[in-house]
Amino acid sequence: MYTEPVLFARGLAWPESPRWKDGELFISDVHNFRLARVSADGSVETICAVEGRPAGMDFAGDGSLLLATGVGRELLRVDPSTGDLEQVADLRGSAKAYLNDLITHASGWSWVGDTGFRFGIDEPSQSGSLWAFHPQGGLRLAADGIFFPNGIVISPDGFTLYLAETFGKCISAFDIGEDGVLSNRRVHATLPAEPDGLCLDADGHLWVPLLFKGTFLRISPEGNTVEEVSFPGKNAIACVAAGDDRKTLFLCVCTMDQTDPQNPKRDGEIYTLRLSIPGAGRP
Repeated sequence: MYTEPVLFARGLAWPESPRWKDGELFISDVHNFRLARVSADGSVETICAVEGRPAGMDFAGDGSLLLATGVGRELLRVDPSTGDLEQVADLRGSAKAYLNDLITHASGWSWVGDTGFRFGIDEPSQSGSLWAFHPQGGLRLAADGIFFPNGIVISPDGFTLYLAETFGKCISAFDIGEDGVLSNRRVHATLPAEPDGLCLDADGHLWVPLLFKGTFLRISPEGNTVEEVSFPGKNAIACVAAGDDRKTLFLCVCTMDQTDPQNPKRDGEIYTLRLSIPGAGRP
């Protein structure tokens, strides 16, 4: 059993896509339209404003940050030290809806999800996709027919990609080939509710937030739930096993006040939980 989660940071709107680098946690603060950094004491600093609404992100080998914009449907290169933004790919003519989570492979290939429909606006459909991007190899469609692609994880050996299909209530797995090619799609785990941003540990277990249930599950390689951490009344958004020893699980949650549906109030927080099994793979 784990101890109770400890509040680490607040003052966020919707903390998404947590990534750890050089002793700091980087966050897409989605509905505050900013990229933020959280230092070891939990203080939050804005790196830059993101007009197109920040979504998934990950660090490249050169230390720069690749960021997807949800509504803007662009991939931007971010200098974390200055906040400077540079467009590296434009998906406005390719993506059907919003860009979502993103992961980068050691080879330099990245994958970003296109939700396929706009949540809360369009009728849900299994029309999402994954796009592969490489600074030299360009942009290409890697997989389609996905029911709202969300959190993405790469195994430590670099050969398997795990994908949360939020409204499919499942985690899919793909083999990773050369040139960003994904193949051998299969269901890795079926879930009782909608998953969001994932991470992996060294025992091959996935930590999976159930978005609307306010719970984080630890799922075995066989797809069984072996642990559960609950945040009653909150949305469970994303998690990452990070810190210097990768034994701190950062848990991103949000409390929603929808008294006024046209102007919902979001109180985003990050909690920490100490693990006995460290994180592995990416993120």
